[in-house]
Amino acid sequence: MSYPTEIDAAIIYAVPTDGGARVILCGIENVTINETANTSDRFRTECDKPGRVPTRSVRTTGIQWDVTGSGLSNADQITALKGMLGQHRAYEIDAIQYDGTDAGKLLGTFDGTGVMTAKNLNLQRSGDSGSEITIAGEGELGWTPAA
Repeated sequence: MSYPTEIDAAIIYAVPTDGGARVILCGIENVTINETANTSDRFRTECDKPGRVPTRSVRTTGIQWDVTGSGLSNADQITALKGMLGQHRAYEIDAIQYDGTDAGKLLGTFDGTGVMTAKNLNLQRSGDSGSEITIAGEGELGWTPAA
């Protein structure tokens, strides 16, 4: 019997423009990667059947990717995240599988340039505080499987 190779977690890193070590967005524990084909519809009538209702033809007008991440509020990273808001920068997202080690088993890495368009904190007096970020991708989102 065979099973899919499941991704157990994803970790978002900001890649510094000066070539330094990548910065983990610690506390962001839930990651959604959304790749979308933007389209427009055209409706066409068959030339030899002009009395029929036109049917849709879909034109791809672009491809985009977006990432949302949510998790715990992390006071240690508020300043860093505020500095990333609205900035064009490189991001990497490691897809890992739990294997009992500290780092987990790396399955592959997504990479691309994007703009952090939102940084939200949900701070509650009587409950769990949390945070959420949104990254709007530019260009292609790469995927490099682990060796």
